[in-house]
Amino acid sequence: MYIPKQYSVKERAEIYAFLDAHPFGTIVTHDGDKPIATHVPLRFDEVNGQLTTHVSKANPQWRTIEEQTVLVIFQGSDAYVSASWYGHEDVSTWNYQAVHVYGRATILNENELVEELAGLLHEHEGEREHAVRWDTLSEPVKRQMHGVVGFRIEITDMQATFKLSQNRNDMDHERIVSELEKQDEPIADVMRRHREL
Repeated sequence: MYIPKQYSVKERAEIYAFLDAHPFGTIVTHDGDKPIATHVPLRFDEVNGQLTTHVSKANPQWRTIEEQTVLVIFQGSDAYVSASWYGHEDVSTWNYQAVHVYGRATILNENELVEELAGLLHEHEGEREHAVRWDTLSEPVKRQMHGVVGFRIEITDMQATFKLSQNRNDMDHERIVSELEKQDEPIADVMRRHREL
């Protein structure tokens, strides 16, 4: 991914926090003819440096997953930034956050898949009043796992870019944030917090 220096994020803690906050990504592989992609929820294991997820068995992408380096794209907030918000004439742009994760994938065995599915439920159900838990599901519902393929991606590289108007002076930056807040754009809060770091 092309990353201008001023937008590059190198701090692992910042990247890890982003992955925890944005657990839905796009897995990209190549089928020998063209790139293919699937949008999936992923679990990030910071300690072991890996991602886990699953796709439908009907999705042919899983057959390419162990043959190559896998790219997983995570995106955060984004918004159009109008040049009319600057204190001088310039071009309009787009602010955004993106992390690219590269790695090698292996297919999960049945026990590992159960662990993945149970963990995914636990992470997203949390402490809901009627939380869905793997161990309380009926056997017919659990058997649906035979329709998916799980895999683990051992992370080999991460690249992150947070384009948040870092190249703008304080007045322009504040004006951009204020205009984005008027539009209820979530990236405004991200920009404000990032500027304070």
